[in-house]
Amino acid sequence: MKICSVANFTATNLKTPGPVFAAAARGPVRITRGGEAFVLLREAQLEEIIADAADPRPKSLADLVAGYDADSVKARLGGWLADGPAGKEAL
Repeated sequence: MKICSVANFTATNLKTPGPVFAAAARGPVRITRGGEAFVLLREAQLEEIIADAADPRPKSLADLVAGYDADSVKARLGGWLADGPAGKEAL
């Protein structure tokens, strides 16, 4: 998962932390130092990310159909689809 930052700062910007924390109040902030990137975010945002990751339900239509193989489903249901109605279910 890629985190979209609302602002980018360097480690030297932490000498005056006011603008950094003001941006972090709006969303994740990327802080770079020596070629590495760090993320500053509110604790509540981290808890939301963890809860979202722990939830096994699909988050989007793409998640819902990921790994879906129509031919495999048709092959597994072939016998069932070929069976005629056995009772009142006929339309």
